[in-house]
Amino acid sequence: MDLSLLITYGPDLLAATWLTVILTVTTVVVSTVLGIPLAILAISGGPVIAAILYAYSFAMRAIPLLLILYIIYYGLPSMGIVFDALPTAVIGLVVAATAYNMEIIRAGLEAVDKGQWESASALGIPPLRTWKDVIIPQALPFIIPPFISNAIIVLKGTSVASIITIGELTAVTNGLISTTYQAFAFLAFSAVVYLALSSVLTILQQLAERHWKVT
Repeated sequence: MDLSLLITYGPDLLAATWLTVILTVTTVVVSTVLGIPLAILAISGGPVIAAILYAYSFAMRAIPLLLILYIIYYGLPSMGIVFDALPTAVIGLVVAATAYNMEIIRAGLEAVDKGQWESASALGIPPLRTWKDVIIPQALPFIIPPFISNAIIVLKGTSVASIITIGELTAVTNGLISTTYQAFAFLAFSAVVYLALSSVLTILQQLAERHWKVT
């Protein structure tokens, strides 16, 4: 294994790693911001809204991410809707991750004993404050573990964006292998990066679980 290749192509690999991090963070943040209100709507929006959200969730969890990217990047232009590669990757990742986060948050909220709502109402606590101070803090222990697991899935899912020419870590790794015909060093580097980033997310999960006393 020629480690000098990692030094020579280090800037390219670091730039690709940074893009992978940006894609992951953007997807997790946006899908969480969208997932919270959708989860609340799924619980309290009535049967019609719940059915629509269930259909969306089921579809996004059933259709492979690669196919979702293909639909956005290659399918929508036939209808006059065109996105560049990077927006396509972000939209595809967010659309898929939001479905998972919506279900994770919904399940966490529904795990809180309904008596908590009744107690808060009896004490005259306003609904918004009930969500903020009563329900959400008790739901977090149920939400955190699967939420971080989904974040790790998002991290690994960014590699699929390489198929539409996004220069994230997997795409750059494949390109360097094609250029240098030296596979192992670049593949090992990529594996270590994904392992390190996943470890960071796992540590954050452990800290969050300790803070909210997840058992």
